[in-house]
Amino acid sequence: MGLQYRKAKVVLNYRETKPQMYKLVQLTYPAVTTEQLVAECATSCGVNPAQTKAVIDALVDRIAHYMVIGHGVKVGNLGSFKPVFTSKVAETLEETTLETVRKKKILFYPGKAFKDVLQDLSISSAADALDVKDATPGGGSQD
Repeated sequence: MGLQYRKAKVVLNYRETKPQMYKLVQLTYPAVTTEQLVAECATSCGVNPAQTKAVIDALVDRIAHYMVIGHGVKVGNLGSFKPVFTSKVAETLEETTLETVRKKKILFYPGKAFKDVLQDLSISSAADALDVKDATPGGGSQD
């Protein structure tokens, strides 16, 4: 099925004339829970769900541990996690202090498994998937 979209009307408030435009908006679905993933992994590996959850929890704990001490972490075909920060520019060396740090975040770089998923990911209209016609003239919907 892949990603699905609908057509939506948007108003460009940053323009003085406030024109109405249209764009594709991705439909969102509920996230798969950890419990669902654990159950499916346990079944596919023939392992106890409690053991599977313990391994996943330990993996997350170890990834966090290494990032706290500044390491990036590569997890096979899953990808890499890297802790980074951004900072403001200062005019002098003396003004360059920890107070200039703006944001800390974790970057995720997908591995081969996820790059392959992106390559094969389809995008289609939700109306096509439901086999219904767009009810709004012009194909837009009011948001």
